[in-house]
Amino acid sequence: MDRNYRLGVLNGWFVALGDAFFNATIVLSSFAAKLGAPNWIIGLLPSLLNAGALVPQAFIAPYVARLPVKVTLYRRVALLRISGLALIAASSFLFGHRPDLLLACFLLGLALNGLFTGLSSLPFWETVSKTIPQERRAAFFGIRNLVGGLLAFLAGFVVRGLLATGLAFPLPYALLFTLGTLAFATGWYLFGQVNEPPEPGGPQLRISLTIPFKDFVFRRFLRVRAMLALASMAEPFYAAYAVRVLRQTSEVGIYLTLYALSSVLSNLLWVRIAQHYGSRPLILVGGALGTLTPILALLLPAPSYGLVFVLQGAYLAALGLGTTTYLLNAAPAEHRSSYIGLANTLVGIVSFSPVLGGLLADWQGYAAPLLLASGFYAWALYAGRKLKSEV
Repeated sequence: MDRNYRLGVLNGWFVALGDAFFNATIVLSSFAAKLGAPNWIIGLLPSLLNAGALVPQAFIAPYVARLPVKVTLYRRVALLRISGLALIAASSFLFGHRPDLLLACFLLGLALNGLFTGLSSLPFWETVSKTIPQERRAAFFGIRNLVGGLLAFLAGFVVRGLLATGLAFPLPYALLFTLGTLAFATGWYLFGQVNEPPEPGGPQLRISLTIPFKDFVFRRFLRVRAMLALASMAEPFYAAYAVRVLRQTSEVGIYLTLYALSSVLSNLLWVRIAQHYGSRPLILVGGALGTLTPILALLLPAPSYGLVFVLQGAYLAALGLGTTTYLLNAAPAEHRSSYIGLANTLVGIVSFSPVLGGLLADWQGYAAPLLLASGFYAWALYAGRKLKSEV
């Protein structure tokens, strides 16, 4: 295993650990719910992390394409990304007596991290594409997700333990956010040490964002990704529903543990499928499970509600691995920045759908966004059947 491969894998492990402590659909959603945030703000949380990280990519794609070594930009913005998370952790220690101010700092920190992540995301994918051969990518992401998921599983016990202490709110969350910030900082530092081979760059290199639209395979993939992004409106409301409707406040740590364990175990299967049959089956299986889960969330009683997070961990792992490898494999090397930047930007815009889900939840109750999300997952499943199977 070469050095770049090892650094990329270690990066994935620490980032997965950080993701567990900053899990948008469980930890952040329950934190905002306890602060008394309306549902549209709870829906905004994953949008700030996901859409904020994706939207800028098309705009910086021309600049990134001209860089001979893309990881240089990744290193430059790492400290800025950490600053947003550090703001959240520090505010949770300092402003527990001011929920309004704490909520404002919380949202600002997420927005800053999301924006700066958008500046580093495209260099990350470019560097992975240049340093990890196509035939090793499924295994690369598989081992990242497998051990990273195991670490997230163990982090669930930490989350449960801290939330069960007698510490006054929001101190348990402040400690979680501090641990998450340290994990992210370590992961980002490690990936910044990747030795990326330079490629021809300079002002003479130009890219066109219209080229991907001429690719029929890309257009079909983009349609599926857009449907999946719209379906993501349900993700932050499983935990909010558990806290506010089922009164399962103390179970948040257990839900995170179930989510992480499901992600780990299912990932073993997803990697095998991707290696033997390609990325398309993962998108189809993820779409099918995503269609079922919101419906079960409305039907299951409180003692069985953990099944929702088991399914969520499984289908998000399948969709994450499937869509990532599909895009990397489908994008021609000479137009990679165009494909990745355009896809992530357009999907990022649609990824604000949880805000719509929050407005629907405030207006009609949680059933409205959950059922609508199930419909979008079903649509993505139908559209995914037409994806090219060789990718």
